[in-house]
Amino acid sequence: MERLYKNRGLFKFQYLPDYAKFLLNNKLEEFTTVGIRFCRELDLPMMKPLEKIPENQLVGLSIQSHSEMLAALSENNIEPLIEKNISLYVNNQIKDANGNKLLDHTEIAAEDFILGFYIRRKLFSFFLHSYSQNAVLHMLIAAEVDHYSTQEHLITTKAYIKSIKGNS
Repeated sequence: MERLYKNRGLFKFQYLPDYAKFLLNNKLEEFTTVGIRFCRELDLPMMKPLEKIPENQLVGLSIQSHSEMLAALSENNIEPLIEKNISLYVNNQIKDANGNKLLDHTEIAAEDFILGFYIRRKLFSFFLHSYSQNAVLHMLIAAEVDHYSTQEHLITTKAYIKSIKGNS
């Protein structure tokens, strides 16, 4: 896959790795269930085709994906996961752990990306107070989460546009 960004150090953080490790080790299930709630509250379009999945299975799939993301962030090594996820999307290989197709990439709309990255920022913000009461640390982490989600959003949007052009 052609690289959609040039700067290799784009995703290196100072404060986010420890916060991600805290979430992974202490808040993973709650992080996941709150994330699903935010998706439903904002009526994320890609949740419609996922309605056929039983709730416990949806939570399990979400725990798996959040665990991967939080582990990669805690190791300050999110780039390979971003590249893997974009490749899965572009190659229409979005599957569950058993290899069953979850979504066709045509079921993912531009709104999903926009709302999805907003939800990610909102989710990280939601748990900040349980991590620390330090307002300065909150601002530093929020700035890194914003940088991370904005850059990943830009990369994902480029891949989305390329996939639309390739399918037309």
